Amino acid sequence: MLFYFSFSNIAAKKLINIDIYYTAFSIENSIIQYFFETRGKRKILKAVQYSKMKTKNNETFYNLGFGDYNLENKSISDKENSNNGDVRIVFNTVLSTIPKFFQDNPDFPIYFQGSDSKASFEKECRNTCSKNCTQICKNKNRRIRIYTYFLDKNFKHFLKDYVFYGFDDELKIFVEYVPKNNYTAILIYKKK
Repeated sequence: MLFYFSFSNIAAKKLINIDIYYTAFSIENSIIQYFFETRGKRKILKAVQYSKMKTKNNETFYNLGFGDYNLENKSISDKENSNNGDVRIVFNTVLSTIPKFFQDNPDFPIYFQGSDSKASFEKECRNTCSKNCTQICKNKNRRIRIYTYFLDKNFKHFLKDYVFYGFDDELKIFVEYVPKNNYTAILIYKKK
């Protein structure tokens, strides 16, 4: 079933409708999940999962995970690339869960990183990739780049409600998010 989610159109300052899939909500053992079924070329069950985590300083944050959901073992595979023809609706659906999450959890930041941003990704990719990359893996950080591209385009709008930090891979710390810079992870706080 397709629903509409309202984002404000930055350029025209009007409300526009963006397609999203209906999400079903679940919470169990501090894990918050939003399930939806994609209806592109085939039906695929997907899940957006917010997992409660702790920093070394015992501060709580939630890790945003997303991927195909396996009903049998109740797990999410974030390594799949479904190519189901509905990427924009899926992307919008994932993003639509962020305000929902913050509505119930305004005091906890959200952390997200693409599964292709992890240190081990490049080695794993080279074992199966058909692109035969030589020096730089073309698939590394691809997913986080999609999110940062969207964030960069709409940054001023999102600053009304959120504060963003990007993980600087060279410094190995989170820094204030600056559009167009490269980050391997994002941390989002809801403004109070």
